[in-house]
Amino acid sequence: MVKIGLLGLGTVGSGVYEIINNPKNNLRKLLNKNIEISKVLVRDKNKKRNIDIPTEILTEDPYDILNDPEIDIIIEVMGGIDKAYAYICTAFKNGKHVVTANKAVVSKYLAQFLALADENNKGFLFEASVAGGIPIIKPLKQNVRINQISEIKGILNGTTNFILTKMAEAGLTFNEALDLASKLGYAEADPTDDIEGYDVQRKLAILSSIAFHNQVDVDSIKCRGISTISSKDIHMFKKMKLTVKLVGSAIASNDTISASVEPILVDENSTIATVKEAFNIVSITGDTIGELQFYGQGAGKNPTANAVVCDIYDIISGQYKTDHFIQNGEIKSAGIDLFSGKYYIRIDTKNKQKVLDLLNKNNIKHKLISMNQELILITDLVSAKSIEHFIEQLKIFENDYSYMRIEANIFDIDKCIAI
Repeated sequence: MVKIGLLGLGTVGSGVYEIINNPKNNLRKLLNKNIEISKVLVRDKNKKRNIDIPTEILTEDPYDILNDPEIDIIIEVMGGIDKAYAYICTAFKNGKHVVTANKAVVSKYLAQFLALADENNKGFLFEASVAGGIPIIKPLKQNVRINQISEIKGILNGTTNFILTKMAEAGLTFNEALDLASKLGYAEADPTDDIEGYDVQRKLAILSSIAFHNQVDVDSIKCRGISTISSKDIHMFKKMKLTVKLVGSAIASNDTISASVEPILVDENSTIATVKEAFNIVSITGDTIGELQFYGQGAGKNPTANAVVCDIYDIISGQYKTDHFIQNGEIKSAGIDLFSGKYYIRIDTKNKQKVLDLLNKNNIKHKLISMNQELILITDLVSAKSIEHFIEQLKIFENDYSYMRIEANIFDIDKCIAI
C-alpha cells in the first residue's frame, strides 16, 4: 500500500484526486500496487465541494499529514511560498517523498529542496511547476547530462497568450481581452502575476537553474508584462507582418547568463507566432541536440494534474534519483547584457522633439514610421541595456508608451507603413 498526503484541494488538487481514484486509471495496474490518497489538507472541512470525497480524510491541520508515519508521498498543490516551504522541508525531514506543482516555491528554493531530498534519500519532483501538461522538466534534466545548453526560450503563460491572441485576431482591447480571459477561467481574480510576467519569471528561473547547472535567482530575471500594449500597437504590428508574444528567454555565454521576460515581436509566419490561445511552447538549444521544441496545453486542471500523477508514478517506480544538476559553479548573471536587437517603440506624447532629442542623446539610431498623434519608430541594432537606460529617462516625463525587441527580419519598413 502506498499512501499519499495531499496538501490542497483546489483546481489541481481535485484533479489529482480524481485521476488517482478513477477506476479506469492504469496507475495501480502498471505499478502493481494499491495506491490511496489517505489524507487531504483543506482550509475548511465543511465547505461544499464539486468533488466526491469522504469527509473523514479531510483535515485542516497540515501536521496530521506531515507527521503521519504511514504516509509515503506528500503532494503539495496549495500554492504560496512560506507555508509550502515549511511543509516541504518537514516532509523531507520526516522521510517522505515530495511532488509539487508550486512554481513560486520551487523557483526560490530548488537547490535547497534537491539537497534535502538527497540528504534523506527521497525524491523531489516538480514537473507540473512549469508548462502544465507539457513534459519539459524531465527531458531537460536528461539532456543537460550530455549537452551544454545555450538557450531556453518559450511562451510559458496561457493567460497572456490568450489575451494577445484575442487582441490580434478579434480586435479586442487589452481590457476586453482580459475580461474575456477572466470569464472563461483563464485569468485569476487577481491577474497581476500573469499579465506582468511574474508567472513566467518563476518558470524561467526553474528551467534556467536546471539548464545552466546553477540556482538562478528569480529576482535577477528582468521582467515586464503586456499591460502597456495597445490596440494602436497591434494595428501597427499587423502592417509590419509581425506578431507579439510574451516570451521568457535565457541565454548563456562564457560563464554568464542573461534572462528576461518581455513581449517580443516575431514574424507572423514563425513557429512561435502559430502558438495561440492558452497553449504554450518551450524550446531548448544544446550543442549536441540542436533545438528541441515542446508544445501543448500549458495550464488547466487536467493537464497539470496529469503531470503531478506522472511524477507520482516515477516516485513509486523508483525513478526519482536526485540529479545533481545544480552545482552552483562560477556562472554569473549578466542581467540583460547578452540581449540585443532592433526595437519597436511607441510613445503617445506632446513632447515629440524632447523624445527625439533623448534618443539622440543616448545614441539610439532609428527610423520614424509615424509622427501623428503618437511617435512610433524602429531602432537600429541596439543593446537591451541601452534601451532600458533610455526608457528609465523617458519615464520621467512620459507614461504612455510601449517597447519590444524584434526577433524577425525587417528589410523594408517603408513598404509596410508610410509616415
